[in-house]
Parts: sequence; C-alpha cells; structure tokens
Amino acid sequence: MDINLINYLQNYGLGEKEAKVYITCLELWSSLASTIARRSEINRWTTYSILEDFKRRGIATETNKDGTKYFSVITPDILFKNHEEKFQKIKDQLPELLAITTKIWNRPRTQFFEGFEGLKKVFEEVLLAGEKMNEDYLSFVWTDKIDTKVEKYIYEEFVPRRMKIKAKTKAIMSKNNSEYINYHKKSYDTIVVDKPLFNLGNEIVVFGWNKIAVLMYATEEMSGLIIESQTLHDGLTSLFSLLRDAYKTKK
Repeated sequence: MDINLINYLQNYGLGEKEAKVYITCLELWSSLASTIARRSEINRWTTYSILEDFKRRGIATETNKDGTKYFSVITPDILFKNHEEKFQKIKDQLPELLAITTKIWNRPRTQFFEGFEGLKKVFEEVLLAGEKMNEDYLSFVWTDKIDTKVEKYIYEEFVPRRMKIKAKTKAIMSKNNSEYINYHKKSYDTIVVDKPLFNLGNEIVVFGWNKIAVLMYATEEMSGLIIESQTLHDGLTSLFSLLRDAYKTKK
C-alpha cells in the first residue's frame, strides 16, 4: 500500500489504520468487512470498528445483500470537501474560541519542582525562554544558604550557557556572599545592596513575557516554582526598576 497516500490521508485527520481501511475500500469499491480486513492487513474486529465509525462520520455506507453486509466509502473529493467544510465551521467560531483561551491564559498558573533535579528544570525553563525570546532577565538574589551541588551547577553549567544567550541579566544582590557576588558581577549587570532589610531568602527571576521563577537553594528546602502571571510579571518588573533606580540615585 502506498505510504504516501496513507500519510496524505493522515494529514486530513484519519489515523494510520483508518487510512489503510479507506484506501482498501476504494480499491474494492464494495466489499465484506472480512475481505477489507484481509486486504488492509488489519485485525477483523478493528476493521469492523473502523467501518462502523466511518458510518457514523458519513465516510462509509453499508448495504445488505442476501443478509450479508457490504461496505463502501465516499470518494476522496467528497471526503476532502466535507473535511474542509468542517474546518471552515471551526474557523468561523475561532474568535469565540480564542476569547475562551484568552480568559484561561490570563489566569495565573503555577508549577512546583522539588529537589536538585527539579531546580535544574526551572533553570532550563529560564534558559529556553532567553534563547527563544531574547528577553532580559531580572533577578533578585539573596544567597545566605546555597547547597554545594546547586552552587557548582550554577558556576559550571548554568552561567556558561546563560552567557551564550544574547538576553542580558540585570541583578539586585544582597551583600552577604562576596564570592558569589564577585563571580556574578563579571557576568551580569549587578547592583549590590548592603541592607539588612533586603532579605529575600533565595532568588526570584523575572523572565520571558509573563513568567517568574522562585528558586530555593538551601539543602533543607531545595525546590523551585514557576509562576505564569502577566500582572505579577509586570509588577515585579516595575519594582525591580524602582529599586535599581533608587539605589543608583542614592549612591
């Protein structure tokens, strides 16, 4: 059986087995389910189930000759015309469907990742966003406690990959880990805040066009959170700009 014809029919919404049954029916014109199954090399019960489904969808018709069921299918031009008409009906409803999805997208979505491997998934999400969208990263960093595995991963894997991305990273960091600060000042546009009030606990990264990553680096609570929220993203972006401008002016 021509694999190209099968692939072509799959593009029009038929499964692989459905495509084989359809082509076999065209070749036989009108035949028994058992003959169609044998010719298409598909299990008889599966073939019969496909033919019954074709009937419900208007693709196949059934005739009875001397108490025996024969099946035939509509011609390809009618099949494709019907498919295009259904597509057009869906297309006509597209504005209403998009209105529904817009409401869904506007709702905050949260993903939780646990442990070191979970944190790596959050970092990967951050990197992918930068690669695809070239949007700058905004990072609030306070690193009082950081697991050695996480620190090694950041130094040896995350930052080297991050530096290959065109998107820039702007960071506000607390002055409590000089080694961490010195390392990142070489890579990022960093402002260091030496204030006891600046005590976030870990790191918050504002990235993409609507995402926020919350990263917990301490061994006892190693985990990450990704929040998708346009309003929270925009609010933290404004807060970041406000803090950086205020601190630069004060200095």
